[in-house]
Order: sequence, then structure tokens, then C-alpha cells
Amino acid sequence: MKRTTFTVLGLAAMTFVACNTTPKQEVTPAVKEVTKENIAVETTKQFEEKAMEDCIAYSKIVNDIKLMEAFEAQRVADSIAKAELELKEALAKAEEAKRKRASTPEALAKRAKEAELWFETNYANTVKAYNKNHEGLRVKLTTNGNIYEVALLVNGEWITDQKLMRELEKVEVSNELAPGKAVAITVKNA
Repeated sequence: MKRTTFTVLGLAAMTFVACNTTPKQEVTPAVKEVTKENIAVETTKQFEEKAMEDCIAYSKIVNDIKLMEAFEAQRVADSIAKAELELKEALAKAEEAKRKRASTPEALAKRAKEAELWFETNYANTVKAYNKNHEGLRVKLTTNGNIYEVALLVNGEWITDQKLMRELEKVEVSNELAPGKAVAITVKNA
């Protein structure tokens, strides 16, 4: 019974509240009329054609970029090759000028004097110890400064002397002479 009483009382209270309260007035906004715009409708064929045109345009742009990059790389390679050629020509001219300066009589005399001084510094004691009567001595050197022939001037004639050459080969040289080409040193006996 209690349950039924509470149920009836609950229903009566809800009815009372429902009857005595005013419902909320909801304002619904006025619906604007939607205007239809002309929307282009594309067919699949048209879409594919447009996509193909876009791909072709893109590939042309990529090809143009590659051509520009290749042109720039070729320009750089050409300028490097030109600079290398100019450098080689300048080096060849400098080398030729150096050779011309080295072949002047003053330069040849200077080199001959240096070679004589080198020979006197390193071999004078050995030649004096050999003590053979001669008017002059001629020593031929290889490009790296090694002695390969010794000749004595006796009575106006050059005579090779193997014994003196062996004696000169035993000498320890204090400083090396590398003339760069084969040289003959001639020393006159005082």
C-alpha cells in the first residue's frame, strides 16, 4: 500500500507542477533561404584529362629545372677547365723563363763556380794525397751528383784515371750536389 500511495502522490505532484508552470518558449530562428550556386560537376573523364595536363606541366617544369642544373654544371666545369688551362700555360711560361735565365752565361758561370767550390770542399784533400803530376783534372757527374768519370790532363791530353776515381768514390761528401743535369768540372792545377 505504501508503494501505491507514493506512486499516486508522485503522479499527482507531477501533474500539478505540469499544469501550474508555463512551458518555456523556445525561439526558433528563421530559416534563411539557401540559394543554389552553380557548382560545376566534373565527370571522371574530365578529371582524368585535367590530372594528365597537370602531370605534363609538372614534368615540363622538372625537365626545365634539370636542364638549368645541367647547364650550370657544364658552365662550372668549363670555367674550371679554362682556369686549369690558363694555369698550365702560365706555369709553362714561367718554366721557360726560368730555363732561359738558367742558360744565360752569368748563370752558367755561377753554377760552374758553385760546382768547382763543391768539388774543392769535398775532394781537395784526396786529390792532393793522390799527388800525381797533372796540369788539370776533369770530373764528370751524373744528374744526381755521382762521379762517373775522372780524367787527368797530362801533356795536353785527357787521360781517364780509374785509380783516382776509386779514391774519390771512397770520400764521404759533406753536402750533396744535385745539378739536375750531367756536369763536367774542370780544375786547373796551380
